[in-house]
Amino acid sequence: MGGLPGMLLTLAETGSQNLVVCGGHNLTHAMAAMRHFILRSDMGVGVKELRDGDAAAAFSDENIRVTPVHIYPTGYTVSAHEQGADESDAAAIRRMLLERAFGVHKAPEPTDRKKREPPQPQQKKGYYGQECKEAAIEQVLQKFEQQDEDRTKKRSLSPGHSPKRSSDVFLPLATPTPCALCYIVEGPEVPGKFDSQAARDLGLKPGPQFAQLVRGQTITTADGQTIRPEQCVGPARPSSLVIIIDCPSPAYIDSLTTAHQFVPFLEGTKTAGPQKDQLMMIVHSLGPGVAQDARYKKWAARFPAHVRHMVSAPEYVPDNNPFQRHLRIHAAMHAISPHTYILPQATDKAELPLHTFLDSKNLVAPKSMMMYDIEPEPKLDESMVTQLLTAEQMLAKVDDVTPPSPHPNDGDDLVVCPIGTGSSVPSTYRNVSSNIVSVKGFGGIVLDCGESTVSQLKRFLGFPRRNYANTRIQQSYTEFLKTLKLLYVSHMHADHHLGAIQLLHEWNQATQMMDPKPRLSVLAPARFWAWLEDFSGVQDLGLDRLDFISCSDIRLIDPTAKIPIKENQKYRTAVTKLKSDLGLVDILTCGVIHCPWAYGLSLTHYTGWKLVYSGDTRPCANLVTLGRAGDKPPTVLLHEATLPDYLHVDAVAKRHSTVSEAVAMALGMGAENLLLTHFSQRCLDLPRWTTANIEAVKVARYGYVASASTSVGSSVDDVEDSATELDVDDDDIDAGAGVDFGHVNDLETYGQDVAEQTDAPNAALNAVLGDLKIASAFDMSAYAPRDIKKYRYNTHRLKQVLHDEMKLFIAEESADTVEPSQLKKGKQKAKAKKGKDSA
Repeated sequence: MGGLPGMLLTLAETGSQNLVVCGGHNLTHAMAAMRHFILRSDMGVGVKELRDGDAAAAFSDENIRVTPVHIYPTGYTVSAHEQGADESDAAAIRRMLLERAFGVHKAPEPTDRKKREPPQPQQKKGYYGQECKEAAIEQVLQKFEQQDEDRTKKRSLSPGHSPKRSSDVFLPLATPTPCALCYIVEGPEVPGKFDSQAARDLGLKPGPQFAQLVRGQTITTADGQTIRPEQCVGPARPSSLVIIIDCPSPAYIDSLTTAHQFVPFLEGTKTAGPQKDQLMMIVHSLGPGVAQDARYKKWAARFPAHVRHMVSAPEYVPDNNPFQRHLRIHAAMHAISPHTYILPQATDKAELPLHTFLDSKNLVAPKSMMMYDIEPEPKLDESMVTQLLTAEQMLAKVDDVTPPSPHPNDGDDLVVCPIGTGSSVPSTYRNVSSNIVSVKGFGGIVLDCGESTVSQLKRFLGFPRRNYANTRIQQSYTEFLKTLKLLYVSHMHADHHLGAIQLLHEWNQATQMMDPKPRLSVLAPARFWAWLEDFSGVQDLGLDRLDFISCSDIRLIDPTAKIPIKENQKYRTAVTKLKSDLGLVDILTCGVIHCPWAYGLSLTHYTGWKLVYSGDTRPCANLVTLGRAGDKPPTVLLHEATLPDYLHVDAVAKRHSTVSEAVAMALGMGAENLLLTHFSQRCLDLPRWTTANIEAVKVARYGYVASASTSVGSSVDDVEDSATELDVDDDDIDAGAGVDFGHVNDLETYGQDVAEQTDAPNAALNAVLGDLKIASAFDMSAYAPRDIKKYRYNTHRLKQVLHDEMKLFIAEESADTVEPSQLKKGKQKAKAKKGKDSA
């Protein structure tokens, strides 16, 4: 799936409308499947499937024409339903569901020359702006879950039934196709050059008459002479051509090299024509083993000698890290705590020299931000290309490096590794939510899986070889996949699950040849499983080896009772297997305050540790109860802290927690360690909390949670007399929306100046925190309880790293350059002129 859903969501937020998405077979099915978590009915997205055998399978507008070339693996027989345009009833249902999710696409009016109004961001509808007492959350969750289960049982297959929600209709079954698409790209015809001297010789003067001739218009002079454009304008010529090759594996080579669409471009063929002179560039996007295959090299050598070859193959392109700002800050943190902030794997050396691909002077290795101009003169543009440093090179630029000390893992029964620690959308410094846990002797856990999680994991763990800078999880990415036991998704917001499709696809590929074939438990809201079932018609995710457990089936209802598994042997078996796979004695969820089907999670291991993960939530009693359930408080609470305290009003509006609220939640459940994550992308600083703000946090049943001493004996279903249920119509449910069940805390304390810093706690704050240890998570890091305990001793240096990075960022964005040596001078000046540092 890649980044398509995230890109569409971003475009929707900017107000973009009437887009067309082009692609191969099953694209409409894939887009319609997104209705489970995307509802942007004002966007108007159209889909054009470039199907094999369809004469209209091409994209063209006034700027470009793209012709697809379909290739298949050897031995694959193209079925009848893959040929030609799809006009079946099933296709009609898919288009209907697509329109319900993205709106009706309206073709642009080419004659409309009016100035277009700037796009307006689309307003999310649903629960924002509505109020509900927090004590009613369980009632509302039960209502939503029952509705979802009912829909799952009776979703319609007929578009004529017009159900209230697009999720009420099943997508017709689809079959994944291995088809890969290559493209022939051609620009518009290039007008001939205007000969101004010839125009003057005909008695014309520069001005409107010249412009008319350039536009192809015939003009009549004052003396009655008719002048045609061809008298002053040279002949038009065809645009240059670019071919883009996508060959995933050597199995596709025979189909590619025999494709008739490429024959006119090859030397030594009877059908070779003028098109081969138009061809200027071939982009070879190749899977492992293709570039070194003799069949492919022989075919590539048959293109004309003047053609440039951009070879994007793993053997020829170094695995550089293009996210240099993130790497810069990560290297500086690694210098402070090498075992916590893991250097991501990267290299600046290719496996093979480029000349081993072809004997040609026109070979190009692609680089990040490289561009190729087709017209008016074909040329490579590397003006935006910057030098990419490796992690080791970036670390060498850091002045104050702490030597790595022995850090044995024998004492770390629990290591939590935040892979993405940002909220909403990826940014320069933080990717969206994902965390992994490696349970020693058992296997791995993934807690939420936002987009690009797989890319982050490959750099964190190492791919294809292990990342030896990672001393905490001594497995490569592939080894981690083979021992993965649980994928958990806390709720259906895109920033928490868009990476799951790629993760499951690669897990399926990595394990399908193992004997016996392993199974994977998936714990998520019921709607996530519906999304997986729909998308499995596009890509093989190994659904037959997934054991799905709905979060509602192990939700904590009565904290004095055992796990409330439904009286269903399927769920009982799945949960029992999951506990056995990971050595767990308890696994529980609870409903939290964020959006429908949002959950917190608790895992208790037989060795004694307990991990609680909040997902996205406002402070709520259910999560406190979950943390207190059982005989042991949480060893680690992984809690969202999206916004700083001074943005408390925003936190209430968006159903998130502030930093001090997360601290209060940890105190309320008696957690030993708190790891803060899911930070707003607008904040690049260490989180801060204050005594007053912590003590102001109040939730149902527990009151002021930081000092709560209420027993855990009351049922989570107990509802205060003043609570009122929120009545929300299904049509108002939006994937980006949430229900406010939250108690609005006293806002007066949030106007106070933040005077109590994490690196300089005062006596009052110490008294409130007690033995609680707190750390702030960063991407691709690792925290055992002892790392969280040590965190406070590094806060001063970490704070300086972030401060320096902000200064560099501002300087770079201002087209200025600041070297570390200049930065040192700046610090000295700042000390000399205290209070005048404008950064």
